[in-house]
Order: sequence, then C-alpha cells, then structure tokens
Amino acid sequence: MKLNAVMTLAMVSTLSVPALASNDSRWHGELILATGYLSTNSNLSTEGDRHLTDLDGKGSHTNDFIVMPLGSLNYELNDQRNQRLYLGTSRDDLAVGDLAFEVGYQYDFANGTQLDFAILPTVVRGEVWANPYDTDNRRRKEDVEGMAYRFKVNNLMNSGFSLDMGFATMEVDNEGIEPQSLHRDADTYYLKGSYRSMFSATSGLITAFAYTHHDAEGDAASFDQYKGELTYFRHSNGHSLALTGSYAYREYDAINPIFDTRRNDDRYRLFLAYEQANFLGWQNWSLVSFNGVQFNTSSIGFYENEEYLTSLGLSYRF
Repeated sequence: MKLNAVMTLAMVSTLSVPALASNDSRWHGELILATGYLSTNSNLSTEGDRHLTDLDGKGSHTNDFIVMPLGSLNYELNDQRNQRLYLGTSRDDLAVGDLAFEVGYQYDFANGTQLDFAILPTVVRGEVWANPYDTDNRRRKEDVEGMAYRFKVNNLMNSGFSLDMGFATMEVDNEGIEPQSLHRDADTYYLKGSYRSMFSATSGLITAFAYTHHDAEGDAASFDQYKGELTYFRHSNGHSLALTGSYAYREYDAINPIFDTRRNDDRYRLFLAYEQANFLGWQNWSLVSFNGVQFNTSSIGFYENEEYLTSLGLSYRF
C-alpha cells in the first residue's frame, strides 16, 4: 500500500535468504543502514523552492544525500511459530518501492494462508505546503496528520494469490488553499490483488493490480487510481535481484479551479534491486543496492515531475 506520492525505497525480498534466527529464540529481525542520493523536481515537494515565480511548469531539481535506517523486529507468540507480533518495515513493501512503518499481528494457517493485521502510524504523516500555488509569498510548511490501517491475506491456500486492503485518514493543519474544491483532508481506500507464478525454483513473476479511491474534502483533490505492476525476481548462489515496473492512471473528480481544467495523471515507475548474501564472508550480513526512477505526466504541467533514487547499504539479520 502506497498512500503518498513519493517514490521512496526498494530492496530485494521476494527470494532473499531467510532470516537466520536462533531456533531457541522467539525474537528475530533485521537491521538495515543505507546511504543514497535522491533527486526530484516536484512543485509539491517541501524540499523544493519556497518561492514560486509562476505555475507554468515543473519545479527546479532538488538533490539530497540521505541516510536511511530501516529494519524490522518479530516475536513468535507460540512454540508452533505460526503467530507473531512485528514492527518495522515490511520486506514485501520494500521490494516494490514502498516505505511504511507497521505494527501488526500475523497468523499462519496449515494450508499456507497467512492473515496479517497492521496499523501504519507514519505512512500519511509528513509535511506539505500550506498553499503550494502561492506565487506572491514564500510558501510555508504545514504538518499532515493521519493514520492508516491494513489487512492482508497472503498466499491463499498456497495458490500464490494475495489480497491487500487498506484505509487511511489524512488531515492538513491550517489548510492555506483558497479554493475549497482543492482542500486536501481525505479518507483513502485501497485494494490490491496479486499473483505469484514460478518459472523455476529460483525465479518467478508477481503480477498485481491495485485500485485507490482518494475521497478528499475538495472534489478537485479527489481521485480514483488504477495501477498495474509486474515484479520479476531471481535468486542464485546468494545473489538476489528484483525488477519492478508499474503504470498507474489517476483521474480527478472535478475541474481544477486554478488551472481551469480537469487533472489526469499517468505515473510510470521502474525499480531494480539487488542483494548479495554473506557479503565478504560475513555471516548474516548482506550488501543491498536499489535504483529507481519515477515519471509523472499530467494534463496540468504544474503537477509533472521526475524522481530518481540510488542507494547502497548493509543489512544484518538476527
């Protein structure tokens, strides 16, 4: 589930080596530290220019070197190891470029089905421009508050089918946009179905389709999004890679009063991730690298942007 508009992170997980936890311990997890380079030219990014001279095109590029501490912690609730509590970032999400901190519960059935309930306290929260269209004054930042909830059915009866459902609320402090039809407080509903097919014991393809309904206070800020996604994965001799490509069409409900036209977006993304297990002979340590690009074209030039991310880091599993 991805409820923000920023391409964030991705790492191999689809066929990565299992976490090497002690058989005597109910605790296991992973720590990841990576550094990277992120570039974007979105007019909506709060890392961009505070002062806009016009609304006629894309923003100027901002380039940042970033440090990304990630990871997860799991606790098995019973001796059968089929129930667990967890917190952190899901490797399934990271593999396709989504970053979300989760706190949740999983239950594994004997037939291969896994149920997963989670809350995501940070996926919506962040900062936005109070009025991103202000060309007369320096734009000021405002906080976004909200909460997201998620329910997944993974690998239904060992069929390879999975279903991911989510709901999120979003509220902007001190909304500064004058046309009420662009006000951003919203409820978001999300549904994603996926199917994993194996080409061999070490490679396969995940096909996914997702639908998002973003019901904002303003009709011109409300949209429906339809997304298709393919992930090819392969694991061989301690090396893993995943290549994810996606396309999404986003259609807004009403004419944008500032630009006097209805907004429609086409969103393209390509992500390549790589992992080398037992890097330099270090047991439980992996070298990880991920590189991606996202393009957003729109019927309104102000919303068009590109984003680029490259990163390198180390992962430790316990």
